[in-house]
Amino acid sequence: MAIQPPGSYAKANKKGGSRKNTKQDTFIRKEWFDLKAPSIFSNSNCGKTMVTKTSNKQNLSTLLIGRKFALNQADLTGNQEEYSRKFIFRINEVKGKDCIGVFDGMKMTTDKIKSIIRKWHTLIEAERDIVAKDGTILRVFVNAITKKSPDSTSKRAYCKTSEEKKIRKVMFDIIDEELSNQDLNKIMKKLSEETVSKGIEKNGSMIFLYKMFMLLKLKQLKEEKKSITIKMKMVANGNKLF
Repeated sequence: MAIQPPGSYAKANKKGGSRKNTKQDTFIRKEWFDLKAPSIFSNSNCGKTMVTKTSNKQNLSTLLIGRKFALNQADLTGNQEEYSRKFIFRINEVKGKDCIGVFDGMKMTTDKIKSIIRKWHTLIEAERDIVAKDGTILRVFVNAITKKSPDSTSKRAYCKTSEEKKIRKVMFDIIDEELSNQDLNKIMKKLSEETVSKGIEKNGSMIFLYKMFMLLKLKQLKEEKKSITIKMKMVANGNKLF
């Protein structure tokens, strides 16, 4: 059998070998928008978000309004010691390429929450519903952890149930005093300055020694939860629902 020179053999047809790659780059249809935090913070330019454009006549603001984004307080203020608190914003308006965010909630980072838990100590948890000046209903979550007395020889630092109830009442009073019927920007400022935690610590330490009072979380209630909260307040005030 004669051996043919290299390159003279007929190549086998491969399925789809002649097809061209016509896949388009998906980023061509993406448009970028700037995220803007409320002006009470020193750094209001906080990032970018993208949206996919399906047609040239499409109004992209309808796809952006309602989006939520979270930012660390250290990035908003430039103070790296405030890294343990995150603010949540919701896009409420689009001006050109700027997405204007409004306050939607606040929460502490997971590592900070877990660091306050101690064995052989009493952990007091409380939550309270408040109404802002514009009618927004917010739910506030607060924690407190006891501290051992300097002259105590026991390794345990438990408080009585009666003292726990008094501390919880102090929490409710300070939350109502500082946050109820306030503007959302004012609430944000008080949260960033830890006004609520300091007020609870000042009054609660007179009842029992505490290592830390922390406002863990603040969130807006959904519509169905808002109606339940309003009905509960009506019943508490002696009003009839129907």
